[in-house]
Amino acid sequence: MSDILTESFYRSHDRKVNWLLRCFTDLVYPLLRYGIMLDLNSRFSEQTPCYACLVATHATNKSQAIASLEICMRYVPTKPHHQFWLGRTMQQYPYIFNLAVHPQWRRRGVAKQLLLAAEKTVKQWGFSHLYMHVLEDNQPARSLYDDIGYRLHDQENSLNHWLLGHPRRFLLQKNF
Repeated sequence: MSDILTESFYRSHDRKVNWLLRCFTDLVYPLLRYGIMLDLNSRFSEQTPCYACLVATHATNKSQAIASLEICMRYVPTKPHHQFWLGRTMQQYPYIFNLAVHPQWRRRGVAKQLLLAAEKTVKQWGFSHLYMHVLEDNQPARSLYDDIGYRLHDQENSLNHWLLGHPRRFLLQKNF
């Protein structure tokens, strides 16, 4: 799983990426992967009641992971950003994070199946809301999430967005 997460979040498969940046990423890749592995191991060893890690495996080789996602409880704003004048109260809800599909297996419905399984898990926990973040420039993910019913709940307007032009994070919500 650490390979999938590292490959998905730290390697760019865009040919336009700076050659020097690609070389640097290749150089530190083992350290990134090791750090992610330690982080995963610490979450797996905790006895948290509302935590799940869902893994999709290869159809013929069940020991080969091709995608994963994690669910935990996180504080999210109870009112959307445009209702800021009503106050910003936070409440814990199930939250999807680290959804990653190995590049070789993208665009085949794997992420959709993991998301549907996550919804089933959250329903078994007794919840009717599920949240996740997506970057505003990640159009393939935003399209998938929209297709299966996730809607914009809030958006972050950070200094990184205003000063450096980094994409904003959109907080999505699905009710079931």
